[in-house]
Amino acid sequence: MEKFKILSATPESVGVASKDVIEFYKTLESCGFYTHSILMARGDKVFSSAYYKPFNDKFLHRVYSVSKSFVAIAIGLAYTEKLLSLSDKIIDYFPENRNENIDEFYERCTILDMLKMQSNIGSNVYWWGKFDSRTKAYYSQKSVKSPNSIFWYDSIGSFVLGNIIKKLTGKNFLEYLKEKVLLDLGFSAESYVLTEPGGYAVGDSGVLCTLNDMYIFARFIAKRGYVNGKQYIDKEFMDNAVSVQSKNDLYADYNSYDNGGYGYLIWITDNGFALAGLGGQYVFYNEKNDFTFVIQSDNQGASNADRVIYHELNNHFIPKINGSPIEENERDLKALREFEKGRKLIAQYGNKTSSVIDKINGVTYKSVIENSMNISEVKFDFFGNGGRFSFVCNGIKNHIDFAFNENKEVEFSFGKRAKEDMMGVKVDGKYKCLSSAGFIDDNTLAIKVQVIDSYFGKMQITANFKNDEVNVYIRKLGQYVFDDIGGYVVAKS
Repeated sequence: MEKFKILSATPESVGVASKDVIEFYKTLESCGFYTHSILMARGDKVFSSAYYKPFNDKFLHRVYSVSKSFVAIAIGLAYTEKLLSLSDKIIDYFPENRNENIDEFYERCTILDMLKMQSNIGSNVYWWGKFDSRTKAYYSQKSVKSPNSIFWYDSIGSFVLGNIIKKLTGKNFLEYLKEKVLLDLGFSAESYVLTEPGGYAVGDSGVLCTLNDMYIFARFIAKRGYVNGKQYIDKEFMDNAVSVQSKNDLYADYNSYDNGGYGYLIWITDNGFALAGLGGQYVFYNEKNDFTFVIQSDNQGASNADRVIYHELNNHFIPKINGSPIEENERDLKALREFEKGRKLIAQYGNKTSSVIDKINGVTYKSVIENSMNISEVKFDFFGNGGRFSFVCNGIKNHIDFAFNENKEVEFSFGKRAKEDMMGVKVDGKYKCLSSAGFIDDNTLAIKVQVIDSYFGKMQITANFKNDEVNVYIRKLGQYVFDDIGGYVVAKS
C-alpha cells in the first residue's frame, strides 16, 4: 500500500503568512522555553518545521504521556480486529495479580472505563524501585471510587491497558500498531518503547519517536483512522476517541486544553483535540482550520508552558489563518526558511568572563557547612571557551565540562543513571547531556546541564564568589534524573 505522504508547502499556499510563523517562533523563544523541535501543517501539508540543534529529524524523542494516546489507538485496533470488547473487565486479563485489594470495584472496572480515565483508582502509586512489576504496583492500590463515575488521571492505568495488547498479540502496543497501521503511513521503523522490570512496554510514558512520527500519528487520528482509502480502525471508536467521554473541569482551573473534556486517552479542546506529554510534548489539532501543531521540548518545571503555547496558538496565531491561499511573499518566505535552519537549543546566557575569573580559576574550596549532598569540596577551572566544574561527593570525584553561551556535548550522572531502555532500574553509566555556562553578574557563574537521552531533565548550578568563599546552589528538574542531587554548598578556599 502506498504510504501516507508528508507534503511540503509554503505557508502562503495554505493561507498562512510566513511573517506570522516567524513571529510565533520568536514568541515562544522569548519565554525562555526549552524547545527541541516544532512542526506546523494544514491538512497533509507541512508548511514549517524547525529543529533546535543538536536535535534533527531523525532524533527519537521521548514523548512521555503522548504514549497513552498510542495505547488508546492500539486498543481501538484490537477492538476492530475483535480481539477484545470495551466491556471486558480489566482484572480478568490479570488473574495472576488478584490479591486482597480486589474488591467489587476492581471487578467492575472495564477497558472502556480505563480509556476514559474513570477507573476505580484515585491516587498515584510510587513504584520505581519498589516493585518488580508495575502491574503488581497497580494492584497494590485500594479502590477509592466506583468505575465509570469521576475522572481521575490514572496514569499507570494506561500502562495496564498496554499490557492487555501484549497479552492478546504477543507484541507491545507500538509494535502492534506499527505492523498493522503505522508503517503503512511512513512511521519510523526505528521507533520503540521503554520497558519495565516486569517485561511490559511502558504505555503511559515510554514511546520514543520522531517529530514527523508524532505528526503522522496525529493526522491518522484527525482522519478518524481512514487513510489511503482504508478504514484501519472502527470509525465509531475513532469518533468517540476524540469526543468528550469524561468531564475533567472539576477544579475551577484555567480553561485550557486539559480541562475541556477527555476522550479515549486523548484531551479534547474547544475546536479539536490534544496529545500531551511531560515536559512539553504536544500535538494541538484545530478541526475548524485542519491545522496541526507539534512540538517536542523539555519544559519540566515550567508548569505554565503548555498553557502559554496553547493560548498563543488559539488567540494569536490560529485567528490569522486564512481559509484560502494568500499571495506568496518571497522575501518573507526566505526569511522564514533561514530562521528555521538557524535554530539552536537554548543555552546559558551571561558573560564569558568576569573580574573574579583569574582569582577563582583552579582554586579548591572546602565545604564549611554540612550539606544534603555530602559534597566536601568544589573547584572551577577555566580554559578556552569554557571550563570545568569539579566536586567531591562521598569521597568520589565528579566533574562537568561546559562551554560559554553554547551547548557542549558531555556525559554526566550523579551516581547511577536510569537504565537507557528500561524504567524502574538504575545502572552504572552516564546521561548524554549538553552543558553551557555564563557569568550572570560579576560574581556569579551559572551552569546549565540539559539531559538529552531516553530521559530528559535539567540541572542548574549557580555559584556566587565573595572573597575566599563560594556559595553553590544546585537544582535539578526532571523525572528520574539526578534524583539524589540538589541543595546548597558553602565552601572556602
